[in-house]
This record gives sequence, structure tokens and C-alpha cells, in this order.
Amino acid sequence: MWYPGHIEKAKKNIQKHLKIVDAIVELVDARIPYTSRAYEYEKLFGNKQRILVLNKEDLADPAITSRWQKYFLKGNVPILKINLKSADARRFLTKKVFPLIKSRYAEKRIIIVGIPNVGKSTFINRLKGKKSLAVGNTPGVTRGVQWITVSKQLMVLDTPGILYTRLHSPSIITKLAAVGSLPLEKLDILEAFKDVFTLLTERYGTAVLSGLIDINTDDPFEFLETFTKKRRFLQSKGELDLERGAFTFLRELANGKLGRFSYETPEEIEQLVSQKGGER
Repeated sequence: MWYPGHIEKAKKNIQKHLKIVDAIVELVDARIPYTSRAYEYEKLFGNKQRILVLNKEDLADPAITSRWQKYFLKGNVPILKINLKSADARRFLTKKVFPLIKSRYAEKRIIIVGIPNVGKSTFINRLKGKKSLAVGNTPGVTRGVQWITVSKQLMVLDTPGILYTRLHSPSIITKLAAVGSLPLEKLDILEAFKDVFTLLTERYGTAVLSGLIDINTDDPFEFLETFTKKRRFLQSKGELDLERGAFTFLRELANGKLGRFSYETPEEIEQLVSQKGGER
């Protein structure tokens, strides 16, 4: 559906540099750990060691996050969880990630990947600070590649570009919208609201949103009208600004202001994979 050409360039760029790193640290959103993985990750990363990091775990349903941890551990994938907004990124890498990396050398090198809004840019920017180091004469390192020195024994490769999920499924679009990984400006905001509201209430019931309005309803547009009216979002002629209401609801949901929710479980994904032969 939406798969820009610059994403293909980013994929090729990452593949180009895989040979000079020991491991891939893959950031995903803890609320949708499967859907937020880089598309075609098996083909893209090959046999390179991977460490999966469930970011934004403070926004996810803790019981479901625990099930996801067990799920990935069964597949022998090292898995960590974190809230990168409050955690020390450098300490996290040296204390948690570094011991998991297998390498023949004392110095270990990693690359961090992730789709939009899983925290990759924030992570990289925190690591950079004033300690960013461009390396061009290190043996085996491509000239001009940007490296971040985390410690004397750990370096992070900073590559431009992002990886995105191929958007060919309404279910994927809805989940990505729910966690804020899609630009709402490019969506039909009312349709996106309806789909996300339905996803949320079918999983958790309408009572989880009862604090936002004075009624308990499973009708998305009855909810939206009441929510918009309560927020006093009005257009110039005094009519309800439903689009602003929908945008505000989706933004606050994605930012965790409405509660801790997860939108997929390991059991659902296993069933999906078995039905579609691993395709999303």
C-alpha cells in the first residue's frame, strides 16, 4: 500500500553494513511487538545475531508483555524491555545489551534498527551527545560511516533512513495508528478513529474509556461526538470538530494518556502465521 522508495534505499544501506557489525539491536513497540518489527526482517538480517528490545513497555499491558517475553525466548531470541524516555540509553547498552553480544573481538559493534516511532531516533540522539565519532580508518570499516562510541568496548553504527512495515493489511494499519507509528495527517482520520476505537474496545471493553465521557457506548461515533463535545472542540460555525476530536483521541492514546494497552498477543500471531504461512 505505502512503501516509499527511500525505504528500499535504507534496507540496502543496512544490508551493506551488516558484515561490519556483530549484532542487530531491533527496537519494537511493546504494544505491538510483532507488527512493529522491520518488514522482511528474516530475509533482511539473515543469520546475524539479533537482540529484541521491547520499548515503551510502560505503555503496554504488563500481562501481555510478559507473554511476549516468553514467546520470543522460546525462539532463542534475547529479549529486553525498557522505557527509553526515562532510562539511561548508554547504561542500558553497556549493562544489558553488551553482555548478550557474541563476538570474537574485545570491541563489539552493533546496529540499531526500527520502524518510525519505536524510539530509534531518540535512542541514537541520546547516545550521540558530544561523543559521536566518525570513523574512516578503522580496519574493516567502510569509510565515512558514522559511529557512536558508547564505551571502549562498544560501538554503535548510525545509519540514515528507517525501516517500515509494508502496509497491505487494514489490521496492520490500525495497530500502527493506535501506537502512533503512522502520520495521522495522511490517514482518513475518522476512519482511523473508528478502527482503533473498535480494536481497543473489543479487547478491553468500553468501560476502559468511561472516564473520558459520561456514557458507556460501543458506538464509535456516539463516543466521538460526546468526547468532542466534552473537549469543546468546535468549528467556526459552532459545529463539532469531529476530526480534531478523533486526532486528539488517537494522539493521547498513542502517548499512553488513556491507559496501558496492548493490541496483539503471541497466540493471535501464531494463529495468523499458521494461516498465512508467515505472511503479515
